[in-house]
Amino acid sequence: MAMDTVTSSPAGRAVLRDRRFILIAALTLVIALYFWTQSRYPSLNLKASMGGDSPLTGISFDTLVEVLPNSSLWWDITANAINWGYTNWRGMTFGVLFAACALTLLGLIERRQFQHPFANAALGAVIGAPLGVCVNCAAPIARGLHGAGMRLETTLAALIASPTLNVIVVSMSFALLPTYMAAIKLIAMLGFILVGIPLLTRYVFVREAAATSPGAVAKLEHDQPRSWIIRTLERLRPEQELWAPGLGWIAALGWLARTYLRNLAFIAAVTVPLMLIAGILGSILVSIFPFSELLYHIELSGPLAKTLFLVGVVAAVAIFLPVPIAFDVIMAVVLLNSGWPAKFVVPMLLGLGSFSIYSFFIIARAISVRVAATMMAILAIIAALGGVAAQLIDGSIRTAAHANTIATLHDAKDFANAPADRAEINSRASMTQKLSAGAIGYSPFDRPVAHDGAGQIGLAIAPAVASMAGTAGTAGSAAFTRLSGPGIGIDVPPFLSGTEMVEPYTMYAGIAAGDIQGDGWTDVAIARDASHGGISLFANNGGRFVRQAVDLGPLEGHFINALAFVDLNGDDRPDLFASSYLHGAYVFWNHDGGFDVADFVRLPNGDAAMIGAPGFADLDGDGDVDILAANWTIGTTGNNHAPFLLSSRDRILWNDGGRFTPQLLDGLPGESLTSLITDINADGRPDILIGDDVSTSDKVYLNRGDRRFVLTKKEDGLIPWLTSTTMSLDAGDLDNDLSPDLYAAQIAFRRKKEQWKIGETYCSDVGTAPDDRSRCFIDLRNRVAAYRAANGLYARCDEIGETQYRTACALRSAIMASGYRADASACEAMPARWSDWRQMCELANGPRVKDGADQLIARGYVGGVRGRNVFLEHRADGSYEDRAKALHVDQPGWAWNAKFVDLDQDGWQDLFVATGFLVHRSYMPNTFYRNHRGLGFGNATDRAGLADTVPTSTYLLLDYDRDGDVDIIRASATTQPIVHRNDHPAGSALWIRLVDAIGNSAGIGAKIVVTNTDGTRQMRDIRQSGGFASADAPQAHFGLGKANSVRRIEVVWRDGARTRIDGPIPANAELVVRRSKG
Repeated sequence: MAMDTVTSSPAGRAVLRDRRFILIAALTLVIALYFWTQSRYPSLNLKASMGGDSPLTGISFDTLVEVLPNSSLWWDITANAINWGYTNWRGMTFGVLFAACALTLLGLIERRQFQHPFANAALGAVIGAPLGVCVNCAAPIARGLHGAGMRLETTLAALIASPTLNVIVVSMSFALLPTYMAAIKLIAMLGFILVGIPLLTRYVFVREAAATSPGAVAKLEHDQPRSWIIRTLERLRPEQELWAPGLGWIAALGWLARTYLRNLAFIAAVTVPLMLIAGILGSILVSIFPFSELLYHIELSGPLAKTLFLVGVVAAVAIFLPVPIAFDVIMAVVLLNSGWPAKFVVPMLLGLGSFSIYSFFIIARAISVRVAATMMAILAIIAALGGVAAQLIDGSIRTAAHANTIATLHDAKDFANAPADRAEINSRASMTQKLSAGAIGYSPFDRPVAHDGAGQIGLAIAPAVASMAGTAGTAGSAAFTRLSGPGIGIDVPPFLSGTEMVEPYTMYAGIAAGDIQGDGWTDVAIARDASHGGISLFANNGGRFVRQAVDLGPLEGHFINALAFVDLNGDDRPDLFASSYLHGAYVFWNHDGGFDVADFVRLPNGDAAMIGAPGFADLDGDGDVDILAANWTIGTTGNNHAPFLLSSRDRILWNDGGRFTPQLLDGLPGESLTSLITDINADGRPDILIGDDVSTSDKVYLNRGDRRFVLTKKEDGLIPWLTSTTMSLDAGDLDNDLSPDLYAAQIAFRRKKEQWKIGETYCSDVGTAPDDRSRCFIDLRNRVAAYRAANGLYARCDEIGETQYRTACALRSAIMASGYRADASACEAMPARWSDWRQMCELANGPRVKDGADQLIARGYVGGVRGRNVFLEHRADGSYEDRAKALHVDQPGWAWNAKFVDLDQDGWQDLFVATGFLVHRSYMPNTFYRNHRGLGFGNATDRAGLADTVPTSTYLLLDYDRDGDVDIIRASATTQPIVHRNDHPAGSALWIRLVDAIGNSAGIGAKIVVTNTDGTRQMRDIRQSGGFASADAPQAHFGLGKANSVRRIEVVWRDGARTRIDGPIPANAELVVRRSKG
């Protein structure tokens, strides 16, 4: 066999003069720098930014194949194994490539070790810590170090140091976890690496250490008998000598190619098969005992012996699992937030990622089973002892933190009052006079009408105020123009007092649209922040808005979470529905375009804290509008452990002549954020979908008539699943097949780092002047820091400098302690004048369904997927199929209000998704998914001019200037309202409004089908539900593309009556279809 011609290296000759060394060193550096800059450190920085919000699936961060709700065990194992491989492939690839580099490079270095084992262990720590790879990815590198003749203590130290001593991972642990937990892990790992491993190699691993001592050659006897492939590769590896005088660059390059590829093949052969086996074994374990269910199977308290046994079990499971880097920190955060005590969290923190079954395989094969088993056992014991130490320390830490929380609350001052509004507020009398001149004139419209059912049909039409003919934008022009609310008269100054850090004030910004004046112009109401309370009402005066006085009486000054304009007494004037937090929900009746504080009704909603997701429809077919009260109590602040508070039970409020009768809905209570009322099974009756946060208790009720609603089950085969942190539900028609498709939105982060826009982009989007950007950054940092410092057990609010944020941090911590630990002592420390805060704190500890998680399974709930949104396309057999990924609408970001709407008016319904979270450091732009003729969606946000990173949870879809297209008005806690005026739609449009004197006046529950001039058809239903805290006016909008008219309109009214209107009906107009008793 031909060998490379080299000679022995003279003592003291510099290896740097060897061209082979220069080439392999350069290759090693290129591989390392590429991995660090393009993958590892950006990924770690993103995980540090997201913290406990990082998506987790099984033992993976990334999802390629979903673990579906209620799927079989074999599917869970398969999906978890594939996801594990997908998450780790970059790190594993780097590990194999770098290991081959190490094996090649170190073969050229004569001195590879120090005389003292402690120094060799320190060398291993220096090698491992900056690598930034998980213990699984570090295993091939350790294999390469061992094969190159590095000392045993160096090899083992590098293996453990890579995942545990990386600077970003260590920083994450101190930033996201209680300080003492992070310190326990750091001290334990440093002690084991720098002291434990040298002592083991000196006194326990004597034979194995001797094989790597000076003058000895690392024997690979454990590898050679295993496989003829490995024996063949070993024979192919060149026996390198240390000095090659006069070797030219071409010859050195040839040597590098031969030697590196042989070493690479060898490393791959001895590590990759074991890698796959380890991934499968870990997936089996986590599929049988998923993290999300462990809490329900482990007793949190009990006899000492049993507790110690359970701590040992947790440590053993943690040390076995082959998890990616930083998984230990993120999982510890998640477990703490889920209510796990320190005695179980710390073993997970120490065990996960410090060793694994894969590391065991590699060490056992390359060195010895004894070394592998001893390492695994000692690290498991260290993890268990860490749990014991945490339990001993934890009590005093929690006591001190709780005392600080109580002290902060006891000495707290009131949050700052918002400044007085500067906008002029007009009385009802002056408004009537101002607006009368601008009322839209509707002309009678004569077209052939066929009507089958009660009543008579009349038509009226009003053209768009400004024709859209010729307004299509030129190539490259943005369709939407971004305006600030005051630019059109909607002046709602933001005021961040600190209260916005506590749910529901964090995300609720109720907004509603409706023609309360009856003049044809859509008016707007926006709920104010908690510092102001109440609402701001804006009357539309010819496309500009003027502030109208409104007195909410019992709700004045209280926080309004949701509002809507809906006609609840059948007088054809939309009334004002307003739900407040802790102070009830009311209906204020419309009198001549205003709301009389002396004429209202309080809705009977039991002990609910607020109606989190109201919906309005004629649910029983009696001709009036009933109210769905999908309730919310405390959200995630104090309700993540067992999120089934009885105060969140949902109700239907039956409308009996303006008086409302409550009926509890069967089903587990959840923190409801969205509700949708639409006919999903084509039986002519409106069904109910309710989306709940954090609990996967989303409910789908089928309307069986006679005020009976039946909870559908997964086994029924109608809906496969929804989402697990559901924020928004809506219905639309993707492909114009005249059947409803469904979209469920939740926290669904994108994976690509370039899609995150951080810091400077946010501060410019909120309108901060360049000179004030530094203040914007500081405010953002303080808000996020205070939010993260809050904790029911380990609050660090005393670290927060800003008074209002320190107080808000203490409030959140008190509510979390009450909800998670049933400790309401901090509630009592609040000042007596803080009655609302006290009530919130006490509600968190309210009665709940304790076996809710088991009931979800026993009662066959449809369940929810995590980490992405769901698009349920209606199939021919009446069931729904999830096609979110195929349609490319699965990950818009931290999603809130998400609705179907044809923004470009090409005849195909698009999706617009509001995203962001007020107390998160990273923001993603709102997302406009443009429909590609029913085949899928494309992200057209930037091109349409709709991209900015201001966090938004609510918005309105309306034609505020009556130019015939759809504009967007977004509420915002950090800026004035944001207006996206639609200036350049691609086509024309037709608006259709129903007026019904036989059923409910707005025709809610009716279906409208338009036949275009080319024979294609579109369908819309009239709804006042769906989305998140965003109540649009009940109208139907149809984009018509290049057509200037429609051929036919068909209406199916709520009672089943049918109307057909033959065209042509002109585009760029609003058509009113009125059904009278006649």
